[in-house]
Amino acid sequence: DESALLVEAVPDPRGAPHAAMPADPTVRERGPMIVCVDTSGSMKGAPERLSKAVVLEAVRTAHREQRACHVIAFGGAGEVVDWTLGPDANGFVGLLDFIGQGFDGGTDIATPIERAVERVNDEGWHDADVLIVSDGEFGATRDALDRLDEARSRHGLRVQGLLIGDRETMGLLETCDHIHWVRDWRRVDPEGNPRNAFSPVH
Repeated sequence: DESALLVEAVPDPRGAPHAAMPADPTVRERGPMIVCVDTSGSMKGAPERLSKAVVLEAVRTAHREQRACHVIAFGGAGEVVDWTLGPDANGFVGLLDFIGQGFDGGTDIATPIERAVERVNDEGWHDADVLIVSDGEFGATRDALDRLDEARSRHGLRVQGLLIGDRETMGLLETCDHIHWVRDWRRVDPEGNPRNAFSPVH
């Protein structure tokens, strides 16, 4: 009865090995990083400490894996500092300025987006992804969103968001393709007391 037969294909041990399947050209891993970190007044306290810890880990990863990394710290209008981590240890000199950087005003996302897109358009940065670390308490202008959409269309740009706050906000929802939500951010209070942690949501 042929219906009772099980046919199983097995490789010929004496045959020539098959060539490995070529890598999917759409897979993008270990490319450059562009990290935009919110250091505005609403991020003071635990949120800012956590955001800078995230950025420092991203920088360490980039250095270990020999990946280019560009960091943009931003606050209100005209308040922005950025630097690029080089392939050697000299790039870590910029970390000293970054660690002490902070702004007390509002939050302007348009300028860091503009600088991130400019970097993506540079030679050698076309495969970069953008990470925005923020409490999301900002509003993106139509021009800034259009710049991101153009970079997505031209270079396949992906924008990730790390939300350090109590609720999703339109700011991050409008700018990011995916949001990673850190809901228990108050635990980073140095004394372990949630009451001492500053809430970015007023």
